[in-house]
Amino acid sequence: MNAAARPWIGLVFKCSAVLAAIIAFVFFMRMQEEQSLVDRYRAEGMVSQAEITGKEIDQVRIEGRRGRSRTENWEMLWVRYGKDSTVPYADYPARVALADLPAPPPATGDPSVDYAYEAVIFVAPDVYAATQVGQRLVVVDTPYSSDDPEFYEAIRDFDPADFYPGIAISLALMVVLGLIGWWIGRRRTGQVG
Repeated sequence: MNAAARPWIGLVFKCSAVLAAIIAFVFFMRMQEEQSLVDRYRAEGMVSQAEITGKEIDQVRIEGRRGRSRTENWEMLWVRYGKDSTVPYADYPARVALADLPAPPPATGDPSVDYAYEAVIFVAPDVYAATQVGQRLVVVDTPYSSDDPEFYEAIRDFDPADFYPGIAISLALMVVLGLIGWWIGRRRTGQVG
């Protein structure tokens, strides 16, 4: 290895280690954000039945650097739900059965009245494919926030462990790249002649 290039190569590895640490931090913060949202739904959420009134896939174009762009599909379900439910998340299904959950009121045809009971839920492609218009599902809504309702199963089944592999891989890369950068730097200073 060229002695003049050695410090720069070591610096590249050390900078890559810092970047890996930043990526691990981003994974951690995303996990914390998701966990906070789920905790709020679990603590303050009200459960009701919801009817799927429509399905739509929206294509979003994301502009990148140097004129590159990519297209993403966003799967959306339009639902009508029982916004006025007083059944806490903790009471379903232990104390309140599915049949006893508040159902969405019938549509009046007046958009200024009906919009309060309608929402859009963004879902994964497999959930989108498995649902049909007219199907009834259970949703959790937080009445004192502006967040849209979420499917009960998504809140119930949330597991922060899904973020652990990304955090672990990023931290492992940080250690490996940092050690390589440190080793290259030591070799430079330790060599004589």
